[in-house]
Amino acid sequence: MIEELTIGRSVIDFIRSAALSFLLLVPLTSPDHPITRSHDRSRLAGELDAKGLTDRIARERGNVVLVNFWATWCVPCREEFPQLARLQKKLGGEGLRVLGISTDLARDVPAIEKFLSEQNPGFPNYRKKSGGDDGDFINAVDPSWGGELPFTAVFGRDGKKAKVFSGAHAYREYEREVRRLLTRIIHGHPAETRVSR
Repeated sequence: MIEELTIGRSVIDFIRSAALSFLLLVPLTSPDHPITRSHDRSRLAGELDAKGLTDRIARERGNVVLVNFWATWCVPCREEFPQLARLQKKLGGEGLRVLGISTDLARDVPAIEKFLSEQNPGFPNYRKKSGGDDGDFINAVDPSWGGELPFTAVFGRDGKKAKVFSGAHAYREYEREVRRLLTRIIHGHPAETRVSR
């Protein structure tokens, strides 16, 4: 009888130990509370349509905002992207805010995530929201925009569009325009919209 109790307790202890090990090894998840590892988090700050973009720029009033439209398939976009990260790092403390807007399709989100992971830009990036009329989105950004990439719009501290850059441009061109706006608005001079092609 004592032998049976000892064997019974050994089996119960074994089952308890196995159950505890199982619980420690298997993460407790549910659709409402998935485990999120740092490498699983999206590098995209969200999706924006024309109104969302306007609202996002308005939230940065008081800063100079450089909005760059890019895509993973666009070689010039990928080549100039590190320059924008460098610009944000250099002038962010003076009042520059760079925002990236990927125009890639929803099915290309993994490519966007991979690119952003490799670049680690140091500024928020969004994806143009799917649906809607692309012409309406383009016109909301700038009526002179023909849809070419990269395309960059720079807004002064007052929230007004000051300049657009069509196609890829050199770092020094972006820096010159941003510095002009950082100092010009401080001194109260109005900024006019200019186009660089």
